[in-house]
Amino acid sequence: MNKKNLFLVFLFVITAVFYLPIVNLPLAPYDEAVILVGAEKVLNGQIPHKDFSSEYPPGQFYTLAAFFRVFGTSIITERAYDLIIKSLLSLSIFLIIRFLSSTLTAIVGWVMSLVWLQHSSMPAYPVYPSMLFIFIGVYLQLLHIKEQKNYYVVLSAVSIVLAVLFRHDLGGYAAIVIAVILILRRLSGEQSWSPLIAFTASGIMAGLPVMIYFSMHSSIAIMFNDMFLVPVAFLEKQALPYPPFSRWNLPFFIFPLVLVTGAITSFMLIKHKKNDSKTYGILLISCIGIICFNQARIRSDIVHLLPVALTGILLAPILLYTLLSGLSLSRWQNRVVYVLFVIVFGITLSKPLSIIRMLLSRTNGYVVEAVNPDIERARYSEIDPDLNSVVAFIKNNTSKNEKIYVGVKNHDQFVFNDVIIYFLAERDSATKHHVLNPGVHTTLKVQEELVNEFKNSPPRLVVLAPRNWNEPNPSSIDSRIELLDNYIAANFEFIKAFGLYEIWMKKI
Repeated sequence: MNKKNLFLVFLFVITAVFYLPIVNLPLAPYDEAVILVGAEKVLNGQIPHKDFSSEYPPGQFYTLAAFFRVFGTSIITERAYDLIIKSLLSLSIFLIIRFLSSTLTAIVGWVMSLVWLQHSSMPAYPVYPSMLFIFIGVYLQLLHIKEQKNYYVVLSAVSIVLAVLFRHDLGGYAAIVIAVILILRRLSGEQSWSPLIAFTASGIMAGLPVMIYFSMHSSIAIMFNDMFLVPVAFLEKQALPYPPFSRWNLPFFIFPLVLVTGAITSFMLIKHKKNDSKTYGILLISCIGIICFNQARIRSDIVHLLPVALTGILLAPILLYTLLSGLSLSRWQNRVVYVLFVIVFGITLSKPLSIIRMLLSRTNGYVVEAVNPDIERARYSEIDPDLNSVVAFIKNNTSKNEKIYVGVKNHDQFVFNDVIIYFLAERDSATKHHVLNPGVHTTLKVQEELVNEFKNSPPRLVVLAPRNWNEPNPSSIDSRIELLDNYIAANFEFIKAFGLYEIWMKKI
């Protein structure tokens, strides 16, 4: 093994160790749970969009299901998988920066990625593997530009298709940006049409088997509804205003500014006939980040800023290196620029660093030990005591193959339901809609569908919890559609409460 590869292995090990506290993070009752439950459904032979609804494409479900099959169905298996993906993501950032600048500059970007990915948490979030494959696709495109070999374009197309399978929106954005840049390079006379043809044909060939499989086992119309129409409906209800400018909100301003600066820089370099891999690399990264900004624009929180932040972290050190190598600065002037860079991004990452310190103080940090021995699937994860009691009650009062329903106290006004209960209790959902979203399940049409499912295959046990806190968006508005609430009240009776959670059983 040569020194470069040995260094990459060393970086991967350091990265994985740094991310180890991910294992001890408190359990997320919704976002993480959506993936856990979906993966278990796939493991048990169910097919997304046919047997259960999902706004996500199938990639994360099938990948995690494979890990479950090999290593066992548990949260620590999912956290280990998440740790591997994040480690590879940081490594991909290092590789791209090193390719376009220097090893020292790449280490700067790698460290920045460690801070951001550690603080953003969100285990099993499909954005992470999607961004990983997007960055791999970008790296392969850069190799193509440098070496003019079309097989890099083919591999890049396959990587982008894999990104689509984890997040169709992000992968789709990346595919469009790459295709446009290939067209621009052809129109400028730098290459023939063959790279674009190879990219398009390879992408179609790589994605076609997946489309054929789901068209045979599910329905393209249902997939389109789940993955496009449903997200539009509930995003309208869950939109959050863009945060005001402040020290703590700097990431929402600095990273988009980096991307815009990158786009301007690349166009200036093209104007001066510097049409090399660095120029198109900067353009490619900038455009992918800018087009992904739509997520952060609609629901402006740290989770939805993730693609913009990662592309900004990837691009910032490259721009720094490009600036310093393009200007004839003295040694002290170079140092001033470096100091300014450290100050700006040190302040930008100060809140993520404080969140990391808080998480380490509230958990076991780098010590992995059983903190919840009562639930085998979540031995190493902190769980609310009331949730623990709910899970124990379900296990003691239902059979292993019995289906349950986990809903909300008011199905006409809510933010989310506690999907994690299905996974912890090891019980399947009584309806196709195990994940509830405002703007979708607050409508009469979908509630009628849920009631029909209840009538056709009635569950014996229902868990309800109030999840209607007021966010500054339409999810706080009561839709006054009470069909499902009235059906549950008429056909089930309250049995017991564990904190906010209510257990209802079917009337005899």
